[in-house]
Amino acid sequence: MLGAALEAGERAEYVTAPGRYAYLVPARGTVDVNGVRIEACDGAAIRGEAALHVTALEDAELVLVDVAP
Repeated sequence: MLGAALEAGERAEYVTAPGRYAYLVPARGTVDVNGVRIEACDGAAIRGEAALHVTALEDAELVLVDVAP
């Protein structure tokens, strides 16, 4: 489990190992993850992505869980 705080416009990248799944939730703010907009308190179940490219569209705090299938 990871957490991050990003200011509007900041970017972060997380590389996922092959076959892993990720679950990302912005606790506050709105983010773009690999071209998909995710609002505060919405959860995104992610699979099949080699890396997650996260851009804060506004100040944001997020939680990412990396899990085995």
